[in-house]
Amino acid sequence: MAVTSSKVVERGLRVFSESSFALAADLGQSNDPTAICVMEHVRSWEVTWKGREKAAGETFDVRYLQRLPLGMSYVEQVHEVARLLGRPPLSLGCELAIDETGVGRPVGDIFNNAGLKPTRITITGGDSQSAKGPRRWHVPKGILISALDARLHTGELRFASELAEAGAMAEELKDFRRNVSAAGRYSYDARVGKHDDLVLAVALALWVFTGKPKYQTPVTGTCSFVGKEK
Repeated sequence: MAVTSSKVVERGLRVFSESSFALAADLGQSNDPTAICVMEHVRSWEVTWKGREKAAGETFDVRYLQRLPLGMSYVEQVHEVARLLGRPPLSLGCELAIDETGVGRPVGDIFNNAGLKPTRITITGGDSQSAKGPRRWHVPKGILISALDARLHTGELRFASELAEAGAMAEELKDFRRNVSAAGRYSYDARVGKHDDLVLAVALALWVFTGKPKYQTPVTGTCSFVGKEK
């Protein structure tokens, strides 16, 4: 649920802001930690006394970034995610997205069975994303990382200075590299022996706001989508 506020900045001009939250979890395996990101998206626009609207920018603020301890069971991880979602402001409305690429559908089912109803993402290669159901998507890593890179460069993606994993996130970004194939296609990977769980958690949260298409119920037995979900 988005929360809207407004203020008068000068006579005849009011600025409106709409805030919404997403929690994304990059689920780890036995040797990789699970990373959790909570992001706040704020979209602003100006309205004149004549009713004319003009976009006034948007920001994506990482409010929480944490790695869960290695060895924590998936049931315990679900409980931790549920705990975070139950605290304000997330309890007022927050979309949950999980990366089930390495762990498989049974782990995603644990979240469903707990009533959390996540958007379930499998990270793939290629350059186009596809719907596998109302809450299941295959999304290329290139789409996720290129969007994160772009928002970093514009300054719209911001990290709170007090984040517990701020230093580790900075190191992961340094260790990420872009490869170009002979066909001119880009791929993104962490360097050998390095983690990318924090980067992917942030990228997934950003995708919820900027890249997630609007699902359309298939008519002919195939999944389709149009535009991006508002």
